[in-house]
Amino acid sequence: MTSRPGSRGRRRRTRERGTMALEMVILAPVLLALFMFLLACGRYFQSSSLLESAARDGARGASQARSLQDAQARVDEAVNSAMSQAVASCKESAAGSITTGFVAGSPLSVEVTCTINYRDLGLLGLGGDTKITKRFTSSLDPYRGVRGDGS
Repeated sequence: MTSRPGSRGRRRRTRERGTMALEMVILAPVLLALFMFLLACGRYFQSSSLLESAARDGARGASQARSLQDAQARVDEAVNSAMSQAVASCKESAAGSITTGFVAGSPLSVEVTCTINYRDLGLLGLGGDTKITKRFTSSLDPYRGVRGDGS
């Protein structure tokens, strides 16, 4: 008895029928979860980078101001400028503040905070919010005159 060439391959193909669909059913949720995890990481690192930039720019701008009110206005301007590229939840909740005294010759620290919303990625169990805070310190020139509250 001789078998036809190729008949053995046909039998094997019929036994493997539907395996691709089964593989997709198993792999699709894993790939979707991986994609959503990458989205969450991207949101965090983008927002963190923008906050760090805002804190740095705010501290440098505030160190050039002559009064505490002008320094805070420069911090607010730096935060608004840097956070224009952030995700909506972080953009709306971003706030910067001067955390040290405004005295000539002393370091000036600026702290910028925002909250990232992960509710749309609830399938990963990340349904809450994450608060990120970045701080940067710049020094005020000891020979520079300051006015107002910090003189």
